[in-house]
Amino acid sequence: MVVYEAGWQMFLDKPLTGWGASRMQPELQKRIAGFHQDAFFMHNTYLEVVVEHGLLGLALYAWMVIGLLRLARKRVPEDSDGDFLDGPFRALWPILVAVYMVNASFVVMNYQFVNGLLFTLAGMLAAQNRRVEGGGYVLAG
Repeated sequence: MVVYEAGWQMFLDKPLTGWGASRMQPELQKRIAGFHQDAFFMHNTYLEVVVEHGLLGLALYAWMVIGLLRLARKRVPEDSDGDFLDGPFRALWPILVAVYMVNASFVVMNYQFVNGLLFTLAGMLAAQNRRVEGGGYVLAG
């Protein structure tokens, strides 16, 4: 609770742009007495984002989440009968994103394997959406 309170006070001190990633931990250490740790963790992605990057950072985070949710809105290609990213998966996608967002309330979402899985699936959905729109695939090089 002490970390939450200190984090909230830090947000109130710099609500628009936040403290920055490099200055957050030293400032938390100044504000928290009675604990001797190398680092403090807020265990809440949203609080950490607003403390580090302010409301601007939280707005960008929300923009990313809206983009993730919008990926499932495209129609499935007619030749995708039984493909991995077919209609049933697209119906499940908003639930997966919602679970990710609820989990972010209890931990800081910097787990590489979870982010890797979520954004890999998002990339696959985005590529399929592009194919549906007739854009084809773009190869680098």
